Amino acid sequence: MRQKRLNISLINTTLLLALIVGFSACKNKKKVAEVSDPQEVRDQIEEELAEDQTEEMEEPEERIATKEPNKSQKLENYFTAIANAPSATSANGSISEALTMFGRPDAPVLIVIYRKDGSTDYDEPTTIKKYLEYLKDTGNNKAKVEEMVLDDYGKIKELVLKK
Repeated sequence: MRQKRLNISLINTTLLLALIVGFSACKNKKKVAEVSDPQEVRDQIEEELAEDQTEEMEEPEERIATKEPNKSQKLENYFTAIANAPSATSANGSISEALTMFGRPDAPVLIVIYRKDGSTDYDEPTTIKKYLEYLKDTGNNKAKVEEMVLDDYGKIKELVLKK
């Protein structure tokens, strides 16, 4: 008989210890000293489950969409980076990156210098490689992208700038 009581007591102690260990792993990390009544443990577990369900039902926070720069903005950013580069090495790195937007480094670049009454005058035609080198050498970045013609792969094959 005494052996039976010892076994039951041992089982109860083991269960209580398992509850304490399991409960200490909960996000609230209640101190072991506070756990005295199994009913309290059950009540707290039910509360946590109810809180979790409430959190799941809440609507997600509103996301703020950030617009990725389009090709012309990205290209103008490269122009600015090249013109304002602190060193030739930095400018050359930006030139290499900018050239990846083009189908080939000798893509034609036309620069509008005058427009009136439907008549347009262009500066001497150049290539994108030469134009980027010009930006690096002079730091003169006054032209804006007016038009670009893309190839089938989405690369720029012709560029029109306006001063």
